[in-house]
Amino acid sequence: MKHINWKQIPYFEGIARCDISRVEDAARHHTYQAGATIFNEGEPCAGFYVVLDGLVRLYRMNTEGRLHTLSLLRPPSPFNEVAAVDGGANPFNATAVTNVEALVISHERLLNLMATEPAFLSSFVQALAHLNREYIERLEDMTFRSIPSRLAKLFLHEATYADQIAEAPTNLTQEEIAAILGTTREVVGRALRGLLNAGLLEKRGRYVYVVDRHGLELLAETNNVPERIRDH
Repeated sequence: MKHINWKQIPYFEGIARCDISRVEDAARHHTYQAGATIFNEGEPCAGFYVVLDGLVRLYRMNTEGRLHTLSLLRPPSPFNEVAAVDGGANPFNATAVTNVEALVISHERLLNLMATEPAFLSSFVQALAHLNREYIERLEDMTFRSIPSRLAKLFLHEATYADQIAEAPTNLTQEEIAAILGTTREVVGRALRGLLNAGLLEKRGRYVYVVDRHGLELLAETNNVPERIRDH
């Protein structure tokens, strides 16, 4: 089993070594082959997960069968926090993109840890509050920001998309970027060409590189292509 540094995960910050041992005792180790379903949306709570190895996709499906990727997670990313706390149904689907190792703490064990370990409860509540702020910012992006602005934030690896990227955006397909940004591959393609033509990004072979970070920051902040870049 892969080793995990619990201190790297916000939910476990500030917990003493002796308390971490209780967390480890409560966790169960699971492995999944590439393409396997970890859990499905709407099913009874699967518990609190931490990725030890591999890549996990979190997604939802609309009534027309269109897949919307919520996150692409690498170690040591946690997921399914909300369901694990309230005991409700899983809010999304989770699948193993590659072979995956994960630790799982059930709803009941998680509540027991919170009831008996004040430091763990404090860290978990603060981490959930931070997660809620990130969701609010993503909703704001979806509502008020243009696709080029969202694409600039993605390439800057800003906190809003940090847990979704899992790897450099240049290694994601346009379809995956579209799913993360909540749009279509065609729209992403046009926005990407616009950033390339503006001199913000540069394509070398199969990969795209940031060449004007300041310009990307201005675009991400103002939602508009800076004048000096329009004139480029």
